Amino acid sequence: VWILDEYEKLAGGHYPGMITGKPVEVGGSLGRTEATGYGVVVTVREALKRMDLRMEDIRASLQGFGNVSQYAAKKLIELGATVVAVSCWDHEDQISYTYKKADGIDADFLLSITNRFGAIDNAKAEAAGYERLEANAWLDQDVQILIPAALENQITAENVERIHANVKIVAEGANGPTTPEADEVLKKRGIFVIPDFLANAGGVTCSYFEQVQCNTNFFWPKDEVLSRLDQKMTTAFHAVADLAEETGEYMRDAAYMIAIQRVATACHLRGWA
Repeated sequence: VWILDEYEKLAGGHYPGMITGKPVEVGGSLGRTEATGYGVVVTVREALKRMDLRMEDIRASLQGFGNVSQYAAKKLIELGATVVAVSCWDHEDQISYTYKKADGIDADFLLSITNRFGAIDNAKAEAAGYERLEANAWLDQDVQILIPAALENQITAENVERIHANVKIVAEGANGPTTPEADEVLKKRGIFVIPDFLANAGGVTCSYFEQVQCNTNFFWPKDEVLSRLDQKMTTAFHAVADLAEETGEYMRDAAYMIAIQRVATACHLRGWA
């Protein structure tokens, strides 16, 4: 809000759509909090359809328990998947832990025992039947889906071989969670990677929705925001997946190809190149 106020002072007018991520009370969008995590799960859902796999048969493990991971976990569970592990940073111990429950975590329960730093209360978790494991244990779980949703450079040449043979999809909820060296291993193993700038685009897509709503001074109900988000993420995913299938390119490369082509086409149409 402060940034918007300062911009409007400099610009000499009212431009609420210029800054996004605002509180709802001052022109923000409903659904923005959930958007990134939900968007990740939309891409996972569509990938599973192309693999002819049912969400109800899927087990997932997530790195992180901040905003993206929390809402991704909740959405996966809502759609019928089983989330068996999440990791989080423990502010007091200054180290990360993985919390595992083989028959599936209860995301709402974990949220109820998570502090403002995103750390899960160890004593309460263990009392509820959760195992506390070392930081990278989320990576080697016997699951079909891995969602790194915390930090960059988390799947590396040193730990990529820990990924279980049953993993079929890595959906990058975080920015740059996979190093180039690890990416080569994932490619050779035939793991379907949904790259970060596709998988986690739900947040910036909802920021665009916020801009549209501010500029028209007409604000949508939450269900409409999330429905439009689903449509945009689904369309974007299949555009990339179709190109990857047609050309035989890796998903990350196909996503770059589409992005570069769109920029190049816009530049050409404007006479810049």
